[in-house]
Amino acid sequence: MQNLFFPIGGGNEIGASCYFIQLNGAKLLLDSGIRLHSDSTYPRFDSLYAENLLDGLWELEGILLSHGHLDHVGSLPTVVAEAPEVPVYATLPTRDIMELQLNQPLRATKGANPCKAGANTIPGDAELVDFREVKQFNAVRVQRAIDSVVPLRWHHPIALQTCQVTFFPAGHILGASMVYIESEVGNILFTGDFTPFDQLTVPKYDIPDNLAVDVLITESTYGYQEGAYTGDVDEERENFAQKIDRCLDEGGTVLIPAFAIGRSQELALILRHLIRTGRLRPFTIYIDGLAQVACDIYEENGVRVFGHELEKAPRHLIDALDAFNGVIIASSGMLLDNSASARYAEKLLPDPRNAVFFSGYLDEESPGRRLEGLAMSKGQRFRLNERKVPVHANVDTYRLSAHTDSEGILSLIERVAPKKVIFVHGYPQYRTGVNVYNETYRRFQSRIEVYQANNGTPIYF
Repeated sequence: MQNLFFPIGGGNEIGASCYFIQLNGAKLLLDSGIRLHSDSTYPRFDSLYAENLLDGLWELEGILLSHGHLDHVGSLPTVVAEAPEVPVYATLPTRDIMELQLNQPLRATKGANPCKAGANTIPGDAELVDFREVKQFNAVRVQRAIDSVVPLRWHHPIALQTCQVTFFPAGHILGASMVYIESEVGNILFTGDFTPFDQLTVPKYDIPDNLAVDVLITESTYGYQEGAYTGDVDEERENFAQKIDRCLDEGGTVLIPAFAIGRSQELALILRHLIRTGRLRPFTIYIDGLAQVACDIYEENGVRVFGHELEKAPRHLIDALDAFNGVIIASSGMLLDNSASARYAEKLLPDPRNAVFFSGYLDEESPGRRLEGLAMSKGQRFRLNERKVPVHANVDTYRLSAHTDSEGILSLIERVAPKKVIFVHGYPQYRTGVNVYNETYRRFQSRIEVYQANNGTPIYF
């Protein structure tokens, strides 16, 4: 039986991360995500069967989750429904975040039109007629997925039939892990999404020295994007602080759309740090949307978020924005229609005193990316929440991401010295001056085999 890596989703794209591994006879799944802005929501599980790699997902020995973002766990209820006896391995914080993420669509669908598929419907189920039954079915399916999780601690290996699995801290967000799989025929390190620098919410990734790695499977989110991430975190924070200072001095309100999990908490602590070190004058910071609940999970895991400067947004803040001179951090990070951040943006964008600052990755098809494209054209109208809104506020983007850049990826490759590198979770089709695949080949061509994953194409090793 050949050893292979097979991307079901998330190979040459960002979204629907899901990778099949066959190693020393073991059949494993790495992550199980969805695409957030696509008509094709789920990974192509049928491609596994077309390639005769599995007869069904019930043949898996285990499912290994790197972290709790939806593009990495969103299809798990579907997988568990087909393979209810297959254990799912994740850290406890990842399980908590996964529970929050997977249950959120059920809450968001209240009052929604069951015949209209969109951001507030449950992916893949819009064709079902009785909406209450859809909700009930999915609630059961989500709970089964959560109940399937076997909690793992970092640095504590577990034995499967023909291999051993160890999770290591990956940085990125609370509970995020690199997955290390050891076997008699070779070892694999799957990075998931990782961060090579300390954040205020979580420290940088942490793997042992001299880790024996034959195959490295690594994210490349910013590996093909020129200028997407500068690498100088302190300089970017300073630019960010200056723009916030200017907006508040003019009596405006700053909206920061942010991912509910990870970005919202990190941005909140960055702002609090800037206030407490005297870099910014004191002001109120409110958190709204799903990010509020995510902050509770962080606090339960020992990360202090709320305090004197930082509070949950009051219920009717959106009706009193004219009198508010401070910062609002709200999800969704991509400004999805009818999210908390989109409702605030609709009110704030027409006023030139205000600002909307993005802080990291924006999907190509997201409203946030479209608004970013209007940043240099004040007065244009932007379609948001099914309305046309004039854009007079200051719109800008700051790279305060929890992903590594190309140099961070190359440094990891240098450190673990694998025989093979497989790039996933990126856009190799971008034609920029940054190309982590080409640079890896240039630096390590005689020592390392370099592969760019493509969905549905196996890589043998």
